[in-house]
This record gives sequence, C-alpha cells and structure tokens, in this order.
Amino acid sequence: MERRLPVNLSLIAALGIAVLASFPLLAQFGTATITGRVTDPSGAVVPGVSVEVVHLETNFRYTAQTNAEGIYRVASLNPGRYRISFEAEGFKRFVRDNVDLRQGDVLAIDVTLEIGAVAESIEVSGRPQLLETETSATGTTVQGEVIYDLPIYQRWLPSVLQLVPGMQQSGYAWGGSLGAYHIAGQRSSAIAFYEDGVNAQDQGAGTQNINPIMNAVAEVKVLTTTLPAEYGHSAGGVISVVKKSGTNQFHGLASIFGRSRSMQHRRFFDKCRTSQNDPVQGCTEQMVFFLQPDFNLSGPVWLPKLYDGRNKTFWLVAYQKLIEKKTNQFIGTTPTAAMKNGDFTFNGLGRPLYDPWSTRQLPNGTWTRDPIPGNIIPKSRFDPVARKIIEIDPWVPENQPGQFDSRGPVDNLIYDEHARVFFEDWSGRIDHQFNPYVKVYGSYTYNYRSGKGRPSNIRIRDFDGEQGNETPERMWNGSVGNTWVISPTVVNDIRLGYFRRLRRKMVPSYGKNWPQQLGIPNVAPDLMPAFGRGSAFSPESIYGLTVSGPNTRAGDTWSFREDFSFVRGRHAFKTGYELLRFRMNFSQINRPSGDFRFDNMTAGLQPNGQPVPNTGNTFAGFLLGAVRQATFDSYLAAWLPRSAIHSVYFQDDWKATPNLTFNIGIRYSNETPFTTKWRQLTNFDPNAIDDVTGRKGGFVHPRKPLFKRDNNNFQPRFGMAWRFHPRWVLRGGFAVNTVDIKYPSEWSHIEEYYTLVNFQQPPGDPRPVFRLSDGPPRFQLKLRPDGTAPYYGTNYSARTAEFMDGHLRNPYVLNWNTSIQLQLSANYLLELSYQGSAGVRLVERWEYNTFPIDFGANDPALREAAFARPQDFRPFPHFGSILYRSNMGHSTYHGGTIKLEKRYSAGLTFITFYTFSKSIDSQDSDNSGSGVAPIQNRGLEKARAGWDRNHRFSFTATYELPFGQGRRWLNRGGIVDWIFGGWEIAGIQTMESGTPLNFTFANSPYNYFPTWVGARRPNVVGKPRIRKNWRDFGGDRFNSNNINPVIDINYFAYPPAFTPGNAGRNIVTGLPLIWTTVSAQKNFRIKERLRAQLRWDMNNPFKTFNFDPPTTTVDFKNPKSFGKVTSDPRTASWGGQPLMNLTLALLW
Repeated sequence: MERRLPVNLSLIAALGIAVLASFPLLAQFGTATITGRVTDPSGAVVPGVSVEVVHLETNFRYTAQTNAEGIYRVASLNPGRYRISFEAEGFKRFVRDNVDLRQGDVLAIDVTLEIGAVAESIEVSGRPQLLETETSATGTTVQGEVIYDLPIYQRWLPSVLQLVPGMQQSGYAWGGSLGAYHIAGQRSSAIAFYEDGVNAQDQGAGTQNINPIMNAVAEVKVLTTTLPAEYGHSAGGVISVVKKSGTNQFHGLASIFGRSRSMQHRRFFDKCRTSQNDPVQGCTEQMVFFLQPDFNLSGPVWLPKLYDGRNKTFWLVAYQKLIEKKTNQFIGTTPTAAMKNGDFTFNGLGRPLYDPWSTRQLPNGTWTRDPIPGNIIPKSRFDPVARKIIEIDPWVPENQPGQFDSRGPVDNLIYDEHARVFFEDWSGRIDHQFNPYVKVYGSYTYNYRSGKGRPSNIRIRDFDGEQGNETPERMWNGSVGNTWVISPTVVNDIRLGYFRRLRRKMVPSYGKNWPQQLGIPNVAPDLMPAFGRGSAFSPESIYGLTVSGPNTRAGDTWSFREDFSFVRGRHAFKTGYELLRFRMNFSQINRPSGDFRFDNMTAGLQPNGQPVPNTGNTFAGFLLGAVRQATFDSYLAAWLPRSAIHSVYFQDDWKATPNLTFNIGIRYSNETPFTTKWRQLTNFDPNAIDDVTGRKGGFVHPRKPLFKRDNNNFQPRFGMAWRFHPRWVLRGGFAVNTVDIKYPSEWSHIEEYYTLVNFQQPPGDPRPVFRLSDGPPRFQLKLRPDGTAPYYGTNYSARTAEFMDGHLRNPYVLNWNTSIQLQLSANYLLELSYQGSAGVRLVERWEYNTFPIDFGANDPALREAAFARPQDFRPFPHFGSILYRSNMGHSTYHGGTIKLEKRYSAGLTFITFYTFSKSIDSQDSDNSGSGVAPIQNRGLEKARAGWDRNHRFSFTATYELPFGQGRRWLNRGGIVDWIFGGWEIAGIQTMESGTPLNFTFANSPYNYFPTWVGARRPNVVGKPRIRKNWRDFGGDRFNSNNINPVIDINYFAYPPAFTPGNAGRNIVTGLPLIWTTVSAQKNFRIKERLRAQLRWDMNNPFKTFNFDPPTTTVDFKNPKSFGKVTSDPRTASWGGQPLMNLTLALLW
C-alpha cells in the first residue's frame, strides 16, 4: 500500500492550492516575455493601449493592454520572430516588426505614440537592444540552428555547456551526460535539466538526462546564478531546452553525417596507424565506421477536405540514429607466459614470495612463512581451479616486450578495444491555438542506447563481468501544457510531465554454472566467480577476472506545475506551485557465486602477522589457491525508493522607475524524505544492540524515513537591473537555492535485506581461510521473521553499513552576481561580470568506523597492537566500513568573466569570453567520501575541487561568406552562385588550464594504518609543479619506460611510519587543454524552397593533442613509473584526436 500524505504535507498542498486560487500567474519554462512602457510625445504614460503580438511563422496571436502606469506585459511567448502593434484612440498605430525572442528573455520595448488617427501607421523594422534591462539572472541562450551548425561531436546537446561562462568540467566531459559538468562551482547533481518546461533527468544523482534531437531544438538556455523564484531544483544552474514547433509552411531536413577509417587520425600514443596491418608490431587494421542519419518534418496539420490547421495546429517529428563500429588501440598489461607457468622473477625485480601453506605461529606467539625458492612456483603446486583457468587462458596474450617492476609486467600489451554502439532517438511536438486566449501543446522524446562492453585484456567475455557486459538503456520524456490568457494582464500556464529511465545490465556468464565447470564446490551456480577487484591491469584483480551480477533499474518522475502572472501598476507578479514525484525500482544479483581474494597470501610476515612491505604477489596466491577472504551475497528484496518535492513561489518584478527594475521573489520547497514501497529500510544505529554479536552498535529497520522532513526551505531571491545610460546597464543579485536530496547512491540502506557470508580468518591470523579447489564450508542461513538475514562470518571487516544522519537536512547554495553591460553598437554587447557561490551543509559521506590517524602516537605498544589487529580497535569492531552521510560539506566559488557577443548581422555571429575562477570543496560529490580522511579531521580534505580550472577561454562563431546571390560580392545566380555562393564556416576554440592532480604513494618500506584510517599521501619536498616543457615526452612515446616524466618524483618523499603525508588534496595544476573544432558547409539552391548541403567538420585540425593526467603514485621502488603521460582521451567529445565528419543534407 502506498504511503498516505502526512498531515503537514496535506496542509502544504492545501496552502499551495489556496495560493493558486488567490493569485493569477506567470509564464512557464521555455517561454519569453515582452514588456514595456507606452508614453505620448510629452512623456506622459498612455493607459488602455491595445497591444497585439503575432508570431510571424504560425500567426499565433497574443493580446495585452497597458495599465494605469502605461505598462504592458505579454508572457508565455514561444521563441521566434514576432510583430508587435500598439493602438489607442487619438494616436497613430505603431508597429514593430521582426522582433526576435529567445526563451527566458524579458525584453523591454518602450514605445512613444504620435498624435494622429488610428488609421495612420508608423512601422519600425529592426532588432531591439541587446542589453538585459529587466532581469538580474545570468545565463546564455543559443539558438537551435546555431547549435546544429556548430561542429559539436556526435551532436550531444549538453555539449552546449562548453559555450557558457561559469562552467567547469572534470576530465574530458562527454556530451551525453551532465556528470562531468559543473556550473558556478557546484556539483553536477545540482544541475536542473528541462525539456519543454518539464524536468527530464534521472531521479538519483540527476546527471543522466533525456537527450533531445539537435535538429528539433529551437533554443537552449543555460542559467547560472540568481535565478528567479520560479526556478527550483537548480542550485547548480538550469539547462532549459525548447523544441521547435511547426509553422504555416511545410519544412524538413534529411541528412547523413559520418566518417570512415581514412577520416580519423590515430591518437598521439597509438603506435599503429588506423590502416596499418603489421602483426609483428602488434598492429591490426582498425575498423572505423560512424554514421548518424537524422531527419525532421514539420508543418500545419492538414487533412485534405477535412481539416486545415494553418494558423491553428502545427506538428513536428524528428528522428536520429547513431551507428558506431570502431576499434580503439590501447596499451595495457596482461599476465606473461612465465607468470602463468609460475615464474615471478621478473628479470630479478620480483618481490620475494612466501608459501602461504607454510604459515604458522611459533611458540613465542609470532608468525612466520617459508620463502618460495627462486620465486618460482612448480606447476605441481598449482591449485586445480587455477590450473583449469590457466588452461582456458582467458587473457589476451602479451604482444610487446613492455617492462617489469616489482609487481610484475607493465605495458606488455597493445590491445584493440572494439566499440559497437547503437543509439536511436525520436522526438515530436504538436501545438494548437483555439483562439488568441487558449493554446495547448504536447511534446515527446525517446532515447535508446545499446552497446556491448569493451574488455581490454580479457578475450573470453564470461570472465569479465564488468567490462564484458551489455547495458541497454531507454529513456522517455513527455509533457502536455495549456496557456490561458484570462485577461490582458492575467495569464495561466499548466504543465504535466513524465520522465522514465530503464537500464539493464546483462552479464555474459549468468546462468552457465561456471563454479562447477571450474571445480569449486559449495558455490551457487549463478555467475562466474570474481577473483579480485581493482584495475584490470593489476595482479590484485588477477588481471581482469572481476565479475558482478546483472541488474535492472527503472525510475520515473511525474511533474506538475501551474503558474500565473498578472500585472498591477509597476509590478509584474508571478506565483505558482510545482510537484515532482520520484519512483525507482532496482533489482540486482551481485556476487552469489563468490568474490575470492588472494592478496598478501604470498607476502612475508612480520612477527605480529602483518605482511612485510614490498613482498608477495596476488597472482601467485591465486595460483596456489590460497584464499584470504571469500564473500557471498544474495539479495532478498528489490530496492524501491519513493519520494516527492512540493514547491510554491512568489515573484515580483517591480519597475521602480523607467530605468530601474527590481526582481524580488521567494520560493519554498518541501521534500519528502525517501522511503521504500514496502518499508524495507536499514540504518546503522550506534546505540542499538547488534543481535549478531550482542555489542553496542547495530542495524535497525525502521518503518519510517531515515531522516526528518526539513520544513525550513525558504529561498529568497533578490536582484536589480539599472539602466543608468542608454547603452549601459548594471545588474546584480543574490539568491538562495535548496539542494534536493532525492535518493542516495543506488542500492543503499538495504543491508540485511541481502545475505552476506564472509569466510576470513579472525583479525591477526594471516593463514588462508581455505583452499580454492576445496571451496567454502557448507553453510545454511536462517532468515528472521521480518525477511532480513543476519551476517555470517567470524571476521567482521566485510560487514559494511550505511549510517544516515537522522537530522539530515536539505543543503542550500548561496549565489550572487554583479555585471555591467555595454552595448557597443546595434549588434555588439560587452559584459564584465562576477559570479560567486557557497554551498552550505552539503551532503557528504565519511568513514565513521575509524580511529584518529595519530592513534597511539605516545604509546608504542598500543600503536603496535592497533597495527597488528586494526579491526579490533575500530569503535565498532563487529563492523567493517561504516559510511556516515550527513550535512558536513561546504564549497565556495568565485569567478570573473569578460564576454563579447555579436548578434547575427552581415552573416556573422559570435560569442567569446575569458573566465578566471576558483572552486574549493572537501568532496566532489554526495558519494565520494569513503575512506579519504579521518572523520575526526575532515579539514584535511578542504582544497581545490577536482574540476577546478582556473583559466578558461572560449570563442564560438558562425559566418556566412559574403559571396553569391543575395550577398555583398558576386551577387548573381547560375554557375557563379553554385561555385562561390552559399558557403558558411563555423568554429569553436577552447583553451583551459588543467584540473588539479592528487598524489598517493606505494611500496613504502614503512608501516601504516589501513587506508580507512586516512588517505595515503606522500610528503612534499619543495613546490611540486608540472615542468614548463612538459610536451617534450622524449624520442620514444610508445615505450612508457622511455617517456620523460612531466613532474619530478623528487618533489615527494615517503612519510614516516604511522604518519599522514603533508601533501594536501589536489595540490598541483594538471595539463592544460587546447581544443579546436571547425566546419565548412556549401549550400546549393535547387529550387526556391529546396536546397542541398555538403558539410565538412573537423576535430582538432591543428593536432594540438590533449592528454590524460600523468601517473601520480609516488613509488621509489619503481621510480620510472611516476609522472608519466601515457594516454590521450578516448573520446573526441572534448579535446580528442583529429578526425573529420562529412554531412550530406537536403533542406526544404
């Protein structure tokens, strides 16, 4: 049974309805407003003037009337070109034609009427000012035609964020998701995404959004700071997409966009050319096939002899498909033939190996193991399961020498990553005008994504359930809406929306009973067992033998909002109500067939049983079948969270004087703390008694939400725009924005609703728990009456818990801005702006079950005991990791921008800006805080955000060359126009400083507490920095051993035993990004309304390669591995390799 609304929520809903009944309301997302003041020649206001606004392409009509202050306001206008007329008795009719409106515009058009008869008319054609004189909100609007003409990789719409001041991105952002983008220093999960006025993004982190088809987009508006009160769920900015509508003429587009192998350059670190076929060098001819056909059709609804929808009903439908088949070349690591034969000498560099089956405790209580002679394990000692896997040999064999370090081979494999990607998208919209007062619309978008995983060093997919799986995904977004002009000064908007995302993970080994095939008894047959975790190129994962089970995730969002606007005197009031209702269904099979670990089983032992640093090899432990730990889990329930957010707002845009406008508003939101459909929730309670061990601290299963409702989410907004000179305007504002909590990470707070069995020796006992081929002991679990299952095992390090603060509250973001705009001429606008923000009470997640990093500093015996058995010294030793989620975070952002914009004229439009900014935080996301620093001293992590890029320059332009018919030069038709006319060029130039680098260390000779006590960072010696000539990689970039490091390892040192390094988080600025994309297109006029287009796009035409971050693990045992840049981005979405695309299109 679904949960009923509590009393206080019912009151809120009733209050919202009462507010709606009391106030008439505002324009909706995705629309624009025209406002102004009408005066006579003496400057006196003229009340009662009839104002008519006509959309030129559809003939949709909107009416208004000036009030006693001479002020008029026409809201809920779709983007496009309009004609505005003013009529009043005793005055000549005034007409302003060809007025361009963009979504979100509040366009001020003041008119002075001349004395005369209404029959007389004064017509003015031209564009209004560029100055934003009515709003303090900062943002950028880009028209759909401009976006479509720009060379944007794979036509991902979120890539428009690259054109926005105040945006920063972590790594190389992919345009198909919001996950790498950050606006005004806030987390990507705080960005709101709207399509045709309704929320269209994932219910969890919010970084997955519907992807509208680019050829169907009318405009995209990105708002960054001091948003009006009608905007919520947007502490990190808003992206609002409006789709095109049909017009009174039929229009269409059909194009084919793509490339072949000869149009794609190899990446900088690719040893082989795309067409090279040389088995000796490990080169195979690469497949490169990319095709992205699309079309759209639009026009009036016209049914012969039945219905003529011109001036009334319009439709648009669009389609896009993406087919990509390519082979990417990478360098990786795979186990050598010698390793698979038991040889771990590694040219004399191998760590000493010890026999796990000789582990024993001496009479004096100390532990010891016998060395393995020569670091070679005889095949006769291979465990039967390991021998079976070696016989199957699931790894891609080594094909180049590479090199060795103490842990094994490095970069001994050139492998081909086979990408097979298929996307399909549909989009549509219909608009109808009943009369000038009532209009309705409907909108729909569908996305389908499919593609197999891309194993690297594994040739048999069943053995790689992480990169070898397939994850098809579907997303739907639909909305309907109504605009009702109740009177010339009152407008009502209603919109209802629905978004759904369905994703499945399909694992190739599921249902094949691999445990029996491999010879592991007493194990469930569901999946291939996992034999480790971590990088596929490391022995800790047995070089990629990692598997997790299939899952299904379905989530949807229902949205409803009603908005009213009305004008009284100099005040334009807005008020409204919004409801978002979230639901998710998530089911998973994780690792019922086991996760087996072999680390430290072949390491030497200190007397206390802890491993000797720089000894042992995990792959060797696997060959010997020495299992250190084996965990098995099986889910008993699905995760079915539910929540909702109610919001109301009130806004007053007050025209205090003809040149001064104040934007004053307040928004209130109330979020229902999430619960699950069947009330299956789990939380750690430090005061509860654990029924497994009888200790203090245990799980509870409440029937109510895990935290209280936050009823104090009032969000004031204040801004002003002062036009102190006809060509100057000063704007500024301050706003408070609540951050939605929604759901934590997928599949959390459901502990004990799955079985967890852990086989591991008690703390301090370094012996193997069992032999792999013997399998785990048989066990039988008993379920509790409430359907939960207790933990099974004698070592509790694998018993993890989520701890939600019962007093968790909605975070909020303060943001502010000030800017000054100067209209240099009719088409040029210069703006100097400053934006700032502060995230307050941000949700963070920290390790709770830990002790201080200086524990036992004054008591060597205590410290030694804690090092020998750290699990026993945890506050709750009957648990492993306990991740505490609470309002512990804070962030700050400051950014200054200088921007120059040229509106379209003489065939040219451009926008260019430079931003200098800084972002600071302690965690980059709501879920990134496990084990990074002791919770007792969270300040150690306060530093530059992971996405912080101090300098950012962008230049974007499109230009129609002035040749051919209708142009300045060679203005003639025929063959001259076919050759010289119809040329357009476009380009994007981006230059940015790098994101910061974080450092850790390995192979230290000293002892340290586990990483759950604190992050392991080195000591800093001097001031580390990237060297100035960092692009000099040396003469052999295909051999990482010979590549010059970009940063000197001698800037760092190992910290002394049991001490944290003094290196902070994100202390060195990484490698910069320089990225150019260009396009050229030729349009051929075939008939009056039919033209063909040939277009050429090129990414990175000047071969200014960009690179992945260098290695940052300080390892003095393997110093040649540090500071090396060995790869460049595998996507051309942001700064990638040189490549070209060709487009052939028909437009009518």
